[in-house]
Amino acid sequence: MELIIITGFLGSGKTTTILSVADQVIKRTGKRIAVIKNDFGKVGIDAKVLKRGGLTVQEMPSGCICCTLEADFLETLTEVVNTITPDIVLVEPSGIANPKNIIAAMGEYAGPPFRRTRTMTILDIVRFRKVLGSFPGPIGDQIDVADIILVNKIDEVGREQVDDALSFLERRGIAVPVIPTSVLKGTNLDIVVEELVRA
Repeated sequence: MELIIITGFLGSGKTTTILSVADQVIKRTGKRIAVIKNDFGKVGIDAKVLKRGGLTVQEMPSGCICCTLEADFLETLTEVVNTITPDIVLVEPSGIANPKNIIAAMGEYAGPPFRRTRTMTILDIVRFRKVLGSFPGPIGDQIDVADIILVNKIDEVGREQVDDALSFLERRGIAVPVIPTSVLKGTNLDIVVEELVRA
């Protein structure tokens, strides 16, 4: 069993990525996938979209699983693992969540063990510089903890913007796979799936 945290700022494409990647992983491996989704406020449309995509979704609609809801997250995770027995649990925290806190909370998890925990960070290339300038701490945390980084929505910008983001990551010393993609268009989605199913 594997835990994958899908992180990224609001509007970066987390739900679209989950739908697209989960579908391909299921087709390729036959693995059972469950999604734990956390948003502030009321339950949003994203969870409904995920359910229509055939995934098992457990919603945590109030607060943030990396701050005030750590205990609730662990309880939800244990319930999902015990009732659904998935091969992969995808966790979609809110857009400002710090995945380091979720990983730290796993130290208190008492359910069946996970073989591996990874984080995939999705960067919205269209708003990358603006979001980074406004929220350097949260975005930096999401980048630094990543095991895989998607530079998403490359179909909406020119090559210079993509190169700018890639150069920024290189200067930051990022040594994990960085995949320029358009999840909505399916660009390089096969590379993303390959990274996720790699043993």
